[in-house]
Amino acid sequence: MQGHDELWRNAGNGRFERRSWEVFPATPWGAMGVKAFDWNGDGRVDLLFTDMHTDMAADLLPENERRKQDPEKMFPPRFLATDGHHILGNALFTNRGAGKFDEVSETSGVETGWPWGPSVGDLNADGWPDVFISAGMNYPRRYKGNDILLNDGGKRFVPAEYVLGVEPRRRLIRPWFELECDGADVGQDICKGEIAPVMSDNTQTPEQRGTVPARHGHVTVWAARASRSAVVLDLDGDGDLDIVTNDYGDVPQVLISDLAQRGAINFLKIQLVGKSSNRDGLGARITVNAAGRAQVIVNDGKLGYLGQSAVPVYAGLGSAGQANSITVVWPGGQTQVVPGPLKSGATVVVRQR
Repeated sequence: MQGHDELWRNAGNGRFERRSWEVFPATPWGAMGVKAFDWNGDGRVDLLFTDMHTDMAADLLPENERRKQDPEKMFPPRFLATDGHHILGNALFTNRGAGKFDEVSETSGVETGWPWGPSVGDLNADGWPDVFISAGMNYPRRYKGNDILLNDGGKRFVPAEYVLGVEPRRRLIRPWFELECDGADVGQDICKGEIAPVMSDNTQTPEQRGTVPARHGHVTVWAARASRSAVVLDLDGDGDLDIVTNDYGDVPQVLISDLAQRGAINFLKIQLVGKSSNRDGLGARITVNAAGRAQVIVNDGKLGYLGQSAVPVYAGLGSAGQANSITVVWPGGQTQVVPGPLKSGATVVVRQR
């Protein structure tokens, strides 16, 4: 859960070569999720890592959630065991080609607090991939909401979870556990009055929060919920992408987008059917050509923390009412072109030849 991320390149003949520090000299110390996608529209596949455990190493105040952590407040270098090859926060590795990557998480706006895994999808159907990051660590940590990062035309990401109504969630504070302060739990800190029974902030010591009276009898401890994983899909079939989260200690959240009800949107759904490759075409790269630009989508089957993506693949088209063509590079390197025009709203089934 902490330490080096590793890159092993397939050398063929059943052998792999370790290329970690050659390609990525430093990686997040506590990565929890990774997603491959072309965030800036240059046709090359980039990598986004979300780093949860760095945030657990210090008292994270709200104003510091979107910043890299201070090395002086972290664990000692010996404990990190990375020989200095670590990044204290999320990492967005932009692919510059020829095996070179630049880490641009802060300048691109993808630094977030308490992140689990990233889920990627075109939430506003403009042809640029957006990011949903499930976040939070539950009791006794304070509440940290999920993040929606809208892609600003491949230049940066803009936080939008409060604008879009994803945060704050309606089922925010819920009963967490019960104590019998005159019975088996008499020695617990909450019963003794050392900790308040509703935990919303772990950034102050009991002395800074002030003392509270000892408690007796039955005590219900309430706490904020947090999401651990999320899938992005068109759940109601109206053409826009919805979000379903898996929440720790609570029921899932089902977040239905009303984008399609606000006006016409342009999109394609692409269903891959493998033949010599795997059935769902996992590992394929899909290029959608529309309105003078090429949109590259990686069909990697991965969304969120320990989550799987839904099929078919979704491609927003922005203002284009149709796509000129779809190109699929199947696992193994076979290239297949589906000529257009491909009208917006269609589900295109691509069967490997």
